Amino acid sequence: MTENVNWDEAVASSGFISLESDKEKKLIIRNIQLLKVEKFGKETIELQADCIEEDGEKCEKMFTTSSRRLKQKLRPILEKKDPTSEVKLSILRVGDRFDTQYSVKEW
Repeated sequence: MTENVNWDEAVASSGFISLESDKEKKLIIRNIQLLKVEKFGKETIELQADCIEEDGEKCEKMFTTSSRRLKQKLRPILEKKDPTSEVKLSILRVGDRFDTQYSVKEW
């Protein structure tokens, strides 16, 4: 059976968390890792974690970021935690491209 879906459903079906500009995202993550990965021919350090809840809905997605600004905001919260523990985060992304800023809180 074939069924048409809308763009919201198509984007939500991704196995990764997407941070939209000016929209707060509430996540519960665990299994936090910092890994060296190759992207676009360059080595970068990426934060990766399993996301088990997104905006109040259970899920099985991956939260990843190589953004230096976002990693700086997450560091004070995450470096004190056991990497396997569940961490509840609220992330607000404001701006775009080189002007992007993040507000991160633990809840």
